Amino acid sequence: MSLLTLLLSRFSQAATAPFALAQLQLVLALLGLYGLVAIPLALASGLLRPPWRQLSAQSWLQLGAGLVLMPALLEEGLFRVLLLPRALLELGSVAQLAWAALSVGLFVLYHPLSGRLWYPPGRWLFEQANFLLACSLLGAVCVIAYVSTGALWAPVLIHWFTVLIWLGPGDGARDLTDRRSAQRTVH
Repeated sequence: MSLLTLLLSRFSQAATAPFALAQLQLVLALLGLYGLVAIPLALASGLLRPPWRQLSAQSWLQLGAGLVLMPALLEEGLFRVLLLPRALLELGSVAQLAWAALSVGLFVLYHPLSGRLWYPPGRWLFEQANFLLACSLLGAVCVIAYVSTGALWAPVLIHWFTVLIWLGPGDGARDLTDRRSAQRTVH
């Protein structure tokens, strides 16, 4: 089996895996756990700063629609679906942890690389420890969601919702475009 065939098969299986109420409940539980850890850390580090930005319904829709493809679908497709073996749960615990660490590590490394190579507005923020910690936590939660469900849509929803809240009411976009704002997130 060629590498391309393997990757297409992984993506097809993940995209068509059943995604029903049980998977949605897991996604909501993982989002809740992520929020319990990430929100206090983001508030303490300055990555999230009240007051929260108010958005119109149209702004929510535009932002949400724009985030589905990138970062949610493309990043989860790459760092979870194409990278992780479909039978990860059948491997030993050391192998599972190694694959998960590789997935999260590459996901985290991708952000500062993207800031340096093709998304210069994010460079300053994407190199900050507090942002990379939030990425690490998000990556770990997305690995758990994907491995637990086998469905692409579980980590996509988690990633999409997290970035939607951060860029929407959290106004994280100001840190992507304003270095002075991003510098306030460094403690």
